[in-house]
Amino acid sequence: MRRYFHVLHLPKALILCAFALLAATACQQVRSPNAFNLYGGASRSGNYEDGGSFANTTIINDFPKKNDSLALRAAKNQVGANMPPVPISFITSYLTLLDGNAARYAGGRIEWKAPFDAVEGGKRAIAAAPAATDKNDNLYVFASDGALYSIGSDGKRRWKQALFTPNSTSLFSDILVQADGVVAGFSADGTRGTLVKCAFDGTIAWRQEFTLAPTRAFAADDAGNIVLALTANTPGTTDSLLSLAANGARRWAKGIANTRILRMPIIGAGQIFITGIREIGGRRDDVVVAFDASGNERFAKVLSFTPQGIAIGTNNNAPLLVAAGYRTGMGEALSLIVGIDANGKELWKLSYNLAVMGAPMISQQNIVFIGTKGEALGAYFMSKDGVFQYVISMSDAPPLCLIPAADAENNILFAATDDLGIIKIGKLPVQRLLPY
Repeated sequence: MRRYFHVLHLPKALILCAFALLAATACQQVRSPNAFNLYGGASRSGNYEDGGSFANTTIINDFPKKNDSLALRAAKNQVGANMPPVPISFITSYLTLLDGNAARYAGGRIEWKAPFDAVEGGKRAIAAAPAATDKNDNLYVFASDGALYSIGSDGKRRWKQALFTPNSTSLFSDILVQADGVVAGFSADGTRGTLVKCAFDGTIAWRQEFTLAPTRAFAADDAGNIVLALTANTPGTTDSLLSLAANGARRWAKGIANTRILRMPIIGAGQIFITGIREIGGRRDDVVVAFDASGNERFAKVLSFTPQGIAIGTNNNAPLLVAAGYRTGMGEALSLIVGIDANGKELWKLSYNLAVMGAPMISQQNIVFIGTKGEALGAYFMSKDGVFQYVISMSDAPPLCLIPAADAENNILFAATDDLGIIKIGKLPVQRLLPY
């Protein structure tokens, strides 16, 4: 039965004003009052269920408007971003730009730019990993000069903490903002690793050294315990999974025999998940390995592809682990998306003639992943039961940083790399208010 919505006995002007007020309020809706970390939060789980579903049907171009002469002048010859945006509201995001600045960007305009310090050669340092924010919208950036920067929501530098002197072999991990500070990981020499936690005033709370390098990112559980993977980046060796308390004390460490860990650990459903290559007796298998909260291995699921990323969410109130990756050979890449339950049982599998990029994103009702096929680029939507829904093409978009971010309402954001701007896949707030 179709329901019809109508309003009685209200002047037309009053109705329009009410819709305008609601739209303006919706445009300013902010994300939840937690720290913003990419990959679904501190757990790195790719879980965006708190933001609702990815009910996205529209490409929204947030670039300087042609009728905004001031914005166009400010954007002239402006380079783009080298990392994904950090959304604050539907309108406003932080960007880290290739000219060595952080910027607050809203409605096609730069509201402020905050420079990083100069490095050898006179150019400024740039972001070496995706940025993050705390609950007060202070921005934190781990830059290519080996320093952690904190910039306030007004664009003023709060502090800079030099962590190490990088060289051509150095590796940077994505920073993690927690309730009581910011954690940065790196390998100064490309072999050994370091984890440093800074309090929100910039002082160093603790520092831990390791014999192996950390993977690109690390995760934390609800209690603030950190889980990181340490890798020798060599097939057939024994990599490690390590847990630290929020104060930096070592809780446990587990060697993962004959396994090279490829991706960051994620946390969900009371478990820790990693992906890697397990080599035993000359046989090499791509695996997803699950551990309990104490680091004991629960299961290892052999995959027929190399995972580009994994995510953990729920479906029908049960845990759902989603692994995405592709295999190449003669001809086109073949991507596989697999749903796995909490005990390692395969629930469904989908294949696509494309290359999947990165980890899937899980919402309340569906899953999204980014895929490329030749020059074509798109966001692919599927149900949590493993049924393909539709694809949103981004082939006409300018060059983008293909690591997505999601705002409070699960609009998906990409930063442009050659120009100043953001591409969003979502719905305008006024669309959400209309009763049809």
